[in-house]
Amino acid sequence: MNYKYLILSLFLIVGVFFSGCTQQMTADEIAKKMQEKYEAINTMEGNLVMTLNVNGKIETIQYKYSFKKPNKYYMENDDVLIVSDGKIMYLYDKKSNKYMKTEISGENPYNPDYGKFIKEMLNEYDVKYLGEENYDNKKCYVLELTSKKDPTIKIKMYVDEDYWQPLKIETKDMIIEYKNVKFDVDIPDSKFTFTPPEGAELISSGKIATSTNIDEIQKEVNFKILIPKYTAGLKLQKANLAKQNVDGEEFEMVSLVYGESGDLIIMEMKDIGNQMDVGNKITLNNGVNAAIYESNGYTALTFSYNGVRVSIMSKLSKDELIKIANSMIE
Repeated sequence: MNYKYLILSLFLIVGVFFSGCTQQMTADEIAKKMQEKYEAINTMEGNLVMTLNVNGKIETIQYKYSFKKPNKYYMENDDVLIVSDGKIMYLYDKKSNKYMKTEISGENPYNPDYGKFIKEMLNEYDVKYLGEENYDNKKCYVLELTSKKDPTIKIKMYVDEDYWQPLKIETKDMIIEYKNVKFDVDIPDSKFTFTPPEGAELISSGKIATSTNIDEIQKEVNFKILIPKYTAGLKLQKANLAKQNVDGEEFEMVSLVYGESGDLIIMEMKDIGNQMDVGNKITLNNGVNAAIYESNGYTALTFSYNGVRVSIMSKLSKDELIKIANSMIE
């Protein structure tokens, strides 16, 4: 099973881009309208189709899905079932009859604040109204979003005129389609529960959590989180935890997100000593070895210190990332 696409799908089901505009609206008016429409929607169900370009190979994945506010979701196809009641998430592999169980604590990282997300999106993209078209038997606004930071990044979006729900999202390497979508349908809570089939094997259990307090996340992990003293003026937005136990072996990862648009992300885990450094070799404070590389406008820096493996990613300059890394070394 390819879990990479499953994780991507989880973000799609709850990270829906509620957006739309007309030529006369200002950004603030658009955000208000989208938020009002979103607040009026309680449930959604339909089919999700993802077409991806993976190293030149086109792959298509389809799911039946349902979503119920505030944080319940269900996704299923012939191979897998993903379901959450907001407190526990299950991922069941039908062919192998094996499943994973993950506890969700605190703010659900798959259930973002949509009002804040909308404003962030409008801050990051220039929105152009292209006109109206019919898609999947629904009248849609057609929008073009162009990244303010990198104008080569464009998104084309077909937005349902009644609910302001994107029905089709096109990027360079991916097309996301929502088909046969219905809103405010009656979905029983039982749809978001999971009872393991007879003989099903639990292969992994874990926990995911999000907090604005690093100390709360620190209580959950068995390594000392390295906190940067310098962050280029960016404020901490949240600390995320991913914790998984597979065959008695525990995996823990923490990510620190800085800046309202996720401008700086620092990922940390126990250093197991066999990671490969990619990029140019550099030396940080106290002789700590590191590697740094730049690609597609992003800079990444990796190093190990005090038993912790650190990866820093940002569009900040190389010099800024080095300053951030040095501030984590005593």
